[in-house]
Amino acid sequence: MDARTITDLVGNIIGALFVACIIVVTVMQETGYILIRLKLYRWATTYYTSLIWLVPWSEALYINRAWARLCLAEFDEAIEDCDQALKINLEAAMAYNNRSAAQLGLQHYPEALQDANQAILMDNKLGSAYYNRAYALVKLGNYAAALKDYDRAIEQRPRLYNQYYMRGNCHLYLQHYLEAMADYNKAIELDPSAQNVYHSRGILFMIYDDYQQGLADLEKSCELAPYELFHPLVLQWCQLCLHPQLNNEVRARFAALAPLVDGHNAWHLYQGMSLWFEGTYADALSQFELYIAADHRGSETGYFWSGMALAAQGHYEEARRVIDYALKHNLPRFFLQTLALLPSKHSGFADRYL
Repeated sequence: MDARTITDLVGNIIGALFVACIIVVTVMQETGYILIRLKLYRWATTYYTSLIWLVPWSEALYINRAWARLCLAEFDEAIEDCDQALKINLEAAMAYNNRSAAQLGLQHYPEALQDANQAILMDNKLGSAYYNRAYALVKLGNYAAALKDYDRAIEQRPRLYNQYYMRGNCHLYLQHYLEAMADYNKAIELDPSAQNVYHSRGILFMIYDDYQQGLADLEKSCELAPYELFHPLVLQWCQLCLHPQLNNEVRARFAALAPLVDGHNAWHLYQGMSLWFEGTYADALSQFELYIAADHRGSETGYFWSGMALAAQGHYEEARRVIDYALKHNLPRFFLQTLALLPSKHSGFADRYL
């Protein structure tokens, strides 16, 4: 066997091994998908790490590991994986898409918007990229543009309840109440266990003055997420609006919420309300300011309760400014009934709104 024959043979063997490796990894990727669908995200991350060791030039493996890391809220690590995927293939739309999702998780909204734009440029049929871009646009205050992207996301993936829920929230902010109700109803049709949808629809019913259905929806959200703080906190706030009086029973109900889990940045809001009910208004104001900082600049609830704390201290001009800001940013006027809780010496201020 001459040297050329040997060289050709070795080349053929290497080529066959390469093809076999690609086939094996492609087949094995399905196992990774299954692990993610089963919500075994840590296992999926470890599994993809093993495959990357075998085939370090596959951008798809980095993209998929980023997906698993997104599910674990490991946003910085997900970004690193997407960066690596883009070093291999600068036109990998899903790498931009997953990096956009990670930037959203880190609340880096301009960066998330930029990556979503790039993902859509690479693949204008990528529904999740439109969803990511819409989410970033909402956080950046561009609700009209966000609505258009939610429309496109729903066109691509019409069976995902969360897209209707988010579009409904966008309509709610813009006071498109009929459209918001239609989206919430569709979301519940697709997923009857969607706790956040019942919560938002409950608020919408309160805006409609349908207090019975509104409270029923809020109670449903509490039933579906019995360990969450945010749903019962808002439920009890709504009940206070309907019956604005403080007594030991109300204080006890609020105190009973303390062991619940905060999954919505609501802890400072809860602490502030509890302190307000006890009459320690300056400390309450500090908690409401922390809530605004932990949530986002458009936190109309935090601004309203800051106004409550300021008014209770006699700082009427500041109180008026932040309450008006909350109303401008779509605080439902129903919640103004809370002002009736102000001590009687501040009733003149409350009467300006009630």
